[in-house]
Amino acid sequence: MTLNESLVWPDSKWYFDTAEQISSGRGVGGSITRAPLYPYFLSLLFFFSHRVLFVRVCESVLASLAVVAIGLIGRRLFSDRVGVLAAFAAAVYPYFVYLPSAQVSDNLVTLLLLVSVLALVWDRERLAWGRAVVSGIFLGLCFLARPSLVTITPGIVAWPFFRRRAGSVGVFLAKSLLVVCVAVLTVLPWTARNYVVTGHLVFVATGGGRQFWYGNSPYANASTTANPEFPSELKARLFALPDEPSREKLLYQEGLKFVRENPGRALGLYARKLENLFQLYPSVQTGGSIAERPPVRAAMGLVSVVLFGLSLAGAVLVFAGGGGATVLPLLVISYCLGSAVFLTVMRYRLPVDPYLIVLASWALARVLRWPAQGPALSAGRA
Repeated sequence: MTLNESLVWPDSKWYFDTAEQISSGRGVGGSITRAPLYPYFLSLLFFFSHRVLFVRVCESVLASLAVVAIGLIGRRLFSDRVGVLAAFAAAVYPYFVYLPSAQVSDNLVTLLLLVSVLALVWDRERLAWGRAVVSGIFLGLCFLARPSLVTITPGIVAWPFFRRRAGSVGVFLAKSLLVVCVAVLTVLPWTARNYVVTGHLVFVATGGGRQFWYGNSPYANASTTANPEFPSELKARLFALPDEPSREKLLYQEGLKFVRENPGRALGLYARKLENLFQLYPSVQTGGSIAERPPVRAAMGLVSVVLFGLSLAGAVLVFAGGGGATVLPLLVISYCLGSAVFLTVMRYRLPVDPYLIVLASWALARVLRWPAQGPALSAGRA
């Protein structure tokens, strides 16, 4: 509320300009370079006000709903106390406090994914067909806001094999696959639109090829503050191509060629990109940021160390016990391993931080010897 009404991050200007275009009735035109959902969300807000402050207030409401969803996931999977602890931790988590002021897609994506996961775990040990459909719809909306979240789908498909509970793995696997299929069907109208506009099959947006090349090329260094420049020869080849999907294909080809010819270096870059996701504090590109102040960095680093340590302990406990809660570490592992194929920065991890918070809350509850099930949860599954 006290920040001036300027757009903090470079991506925010594109989102606002595109939302203005949509709200004026011109749509997104022929754009396929970015995911469409967040600009459409902003365009709905613009019916009421175009002020950045108004958008931030609405984003704060989304963040508050995300805190509630985190608490509910903790409650449904573990206990009432774990749910309250997870919600409190999320409410004071520095990055979630900051996100509503950033005007990028992360805040919306985090809430949509939370709703999808909440539908998955509502009954803890059972997944009804109807809830699988609901989960798939919200997961598809996540893809429309952040295409890279497709890397979360292997975790959903693997979930039935880690539950170690009585019942048919095949039936549960079918429900998990239904989640993924419904997500793809949710995106399909936009994919069809892209085909009409470009003549190419583009799932949600281009940009993956560029990020893949940034993370896998002779010029890649896994930097989180500066992207490598295209060499002049590659620039000429890109410029000669007729459209963005063709350029995307070329960048993927060049990146894959580098990986095949330099497997050792590619593996080293992959490890550094994984490390980027789990930085203790963010690297910033603009001077004078509050995040560069030593006391702030120390505080953020301490929060990260505590979160990573407790969530790792929580993941070990969950895998040891099996059951529905195994979906949480599987989602985090699947997303992070898939994301590190491309260029990464710490911010890209934020959509899965809620599950780290829930796992950390469960580990702390075990240390405090809190009961595994709260009365409300036990009654809810009776």
